[in-house]
This record gives sequence, structure tokens and C-alpha cells, in this order.
Amino acid sequence: MNIFAIPYAGGNCYCYRDLAKAISLGCAWETLELPGRGKRPKEPLLESIDTMASDVVKQINSRGCEVFRIFGHSMGGLVAHRAVQMIEQQHQNHLSIDHLFVSGCRAPGLKRLKAVRSPLSRAELISAIDSLGGLPREIKEDADLMGFFEPVLRADFSAVDRYRPSQVERIHTPITVFSGENDSEVNAAEVEAWRETGNQKARFFSFPGNHFFFLDHISHIANVISGIQGGGESSGTYGAND
Repeated sequence: MNIFAIPYAGGNCYCYRDLAKAISLGCAWETLELPGRGKRPKEPLLESIDTMASDVVKQINSRGCEVFRIFGHSMGGLVAHRAVQMIEQQHQNHLSIDHLFVSGCRAPGLKRLKAVRSPLSRAELISAIDSLGGLPREIKEDADLMGFFEPVLRADFSAVDRYRPSQVERIHTPITVFSGENDSEVNAAEVEAWRETGNQKARFFSFPGNHFFFLDHISHIANVISGIQGGGESSGTYGAND
């Protein structure tokens, strides 16, 4: 089974390397690279979820995979969901999406309640990312590294903060939602709203931790992604050692 992953804000094709290593041998994991970062540094950054999703669909089409799963954390979840919508709306019958996995991500169609982040000063931007637990110390303390990542973060945050589709069409692809119990970026109501985005009952898994909770639960999340079966509904809350 092929699994395509979409980076979170500021991330690149290496951002899920621990998850990729933990995926079962029967699955092939690939984190797709978005323009303006990682292996595509000379391409213009994209500043909307729609343009990112279009890029993702083109990449998936180029891989020649007929059946696949798709995963995204935070911004990556919004992009992954939009890409699934596009594939279903375009009736690309040669592509079959087995499952959509979203993590640390509010349901599309909901307005982000917090302040827009793209206009923040560098110090304010660093503080905002720090509050989520997602900025390595070696980056925020190195002016040159921060200078490289800052435009990527601003473009990604702009895309996330402005994304609010007027109408969210339900998708046919089964959905599994991972969330963090202490995630300051996504509240419980925003997680529950995923129930209204699909024609099949969504599955929900809650874990201790902040916005980047998945980093502390790699094994369990990898097992769910590797072994999930379409359809049905389940939920669970998992401890730090699960």
C-alpha cells in the first residue's frame, strides 16, 4: 500500500521521517515535497490550500499508483483533504483513495479563531511557533537558518489562516482523525467537526500532548495508518506509553 504524506507548515519531505521508519513493511511511505522548500527550493512558494492541493494531485498522478492512503498533520491535513476532494470531483477513476488520515487539524470550513500569523514580526512568529512546540532550538537560535525558514512559514501560515471554503462537499473516502488532548491550536469542537465532512463515519483517536503530539506516539499512529480498514467507526484515548 502506498501512503502519501503532506508536510505541516514549514515542513518538507523529511518532516515525517520517524513515522516513515515506523510504517509496516507492507506499506511504502512518501512525504511529498511542496514548492519553495526541501528538494524544490527554487520554485515559488504557494500561499493557498487550493494551489498546494493541486500540486499534490499532480504529484500523485505522476507516481502511477492506483490505490493509496494519504496523511497530513496540521496544514498538511487541510491540503490532504482538499486533494481528496479534487480527485473525487474530477472523477479520476484510475485513482482509488483507500483512506484519509488527518492529524492536529481543524475541520475545513471552520474559521480559525486566533490572530492571523503571517504579518507577525520575526520575534512574534518564533513565539507563536514555540507555543505549539514545533520549532527546533537550532533553527530559532540561528539567524541564517531562521532566515531560510521564515518565508516558508509565513506563506504556509497565510494559506492556513485564510482557508475557509464557503461550502465543504462531503467526501466518499473514509477518514481517521488524530488529535492531541492539550493542542492549543485545535479545540475539541474543531476536531469533532470532521464528522460532517464525509459520507462514512469517521474514526477518532486522541493522544496526550500538544500540537505536535504525534511525535510522542509514533508507533501507535504508524500502526493505525498501516493497518486501518475502510469503513466503520471507532475512537480511543491513549496514554503516553501506548
